[in-house]
Amino acid sequence: QAPLCADVVFQLQGGHRVFAHRVYLATACSRFYDLFTLEGPPETLSEGDGGARDLSSWGRGFLSLHWELVADP
Repeated sequence: QAPLCADVVFQLQGGHRVFAHRVYLATACSRFYDLFTLEGPPETLSEGDGGARDLSSWGRGFLSLHWELVADP
């Protein structure tokens, strides 16, 4: 519910969230490696799109990517 060190959040249908660590995902699956090595978020995240990127062309299961700044625990 309140992960301290997760740096990835999967937003699922129905409002459920799954927290993860990108280093583990990237080493386990080349598709996640590709996802996490995309050009990073913009220098300043503005209100609105927040650096959103459409990933629907990646295939089943990937819809979009959204960067969000969070407080460091």
